[in-house]
Amino acid sequence: MVVLIPARHSAWIARCLGQGELSPLGPDDVSELAELLGERRYAAGEVLFRVGELPARVHIVRFGAVELSRQLGGRRVLLQVLRAGDVFGDVPLLVRMTEPFDARTLEDSVVLSVDSVALFELLERRPRLARRWLVSLALRMAATQARLVDLLAGGLEAQVASLLTREAEQGVVRLSQSVLAELVGARRTSVNRVLKGLETQGLLRLGYGQVEILDAAGLLLAVDRARSTPIQAGEASGA
Repeated sequence: MVVLIPARHSAWIARCLGQGELSPLGPDDVSELAELLGERRYAAGEVLFRVGELPARVHIVRFGAVELSRQLGGRRVLLQVLRAGDVFGDVPLLVRMTEPFDARTLEDSVVLSVDSVALFELLERRPRLARRWLVSLALRMAATQARLVDLLAGGLEAQVASLLTREAEQGVVRLSQSVLAELVGARRTSVNRVLKGLETQGLLRLGYGQVEILDAAGLLLAVDRARSTPIQAGEASGA
């Protein structure tokens, strides 16, 4: 069941839609969007939508975590973990395609959503909001391209270190080693070996279901160092 949310979330929603200095909004722009948004609570492991379904709503994670994944070559591939403030579901709507991923909660979560027809009508009425949404989409596409560069450049250590720097929130990455391994497409044992090595260097501390970043600058240096090192046979695949 989707419950309408109060307009007091307007300021938070505005921050979710990208950098305000690139596309400022009027006070009525986001408040009208907030009035259309509904709120739904999901238990860990619940499915929001599946590959091939027709998109009906656009979503914003309010609390918790949502993973995007799909089956490729007979195995499940984890593509992204979404956290509070992340927007998803608008791309298939805009290009008129079916959902390209499965969306499932990793933990108990609260997700805001808006009906696709209502959203399009709102964007037509509110050009400033439409521009802001475009900025949000461009920023998300840029982040996706950066992640592709991370996956293609360097070996497993560079991939893991770069992933940690991108996923850290206030110095902590709240993802298990299994999830980290899925995100870089490697074996858990291989990722654990890399993490142990970074921990030995004093760059991070491993905990249950999380990684604490102790030296963010040092971790970035590790990324650059690993990228400049020739990839050994089998390293990129996590052998």
